[in-house]
Amino acid sequence: MVPSLIMLHVYDKIPPESIVLVRSKLKKLDKLGLAKVVVGLPAIKLHDVGMVFWVGSVILGMFGVGRFMIGDKLIGALKITLLFLSYVFIALGSLLNVFPNINPLIGSMCMIAGFVGLLIVVVWWGLDMFLITSKTRRANLNKLLALFHM
Repeated sequence: MVPSLIMLHVYDKIPPESIVLVRSKLKKLDKLGLAKVVVGLPAIKLHDVGMVFWVGSVILGMFGVGRFMIGDKLIGALKITLLFLSYVFIALGSLLNVFPNINPLIGSMCMIAGFVGLLIVVVWWGLDMFLITSKTRRANLNKLLALFHM
């Protein structure tokens, strides 16, 4: 009965192809192992896939929030850094185009670099909307499998 309740709690948070694996690992556990899983399950804080998708990817995904939510801090930091640098280049290009004694080509190149960076961030954001749910489920599965080995 306890393995079924655990599966009911985690089935929508892990990849569908790994449900059989988790169920078999739960059935192999003795009562003490099941008790450890039941006690440890709230402590590992599995991510809500819908929350990560809607809030972390759709609404705030341009800033890399979805990546930070699932613990992928390096990719999130790269995304927000690229976004920040794109805005800096656009502002610098606009500022350089105001002054007549500076070559306008430099300001235009900064503007182009900023807009290319923004384009990269927007494409990355769109791709992340499709990838973040599977990455969230895999992160949850890794947490759950680590709990089995404790």
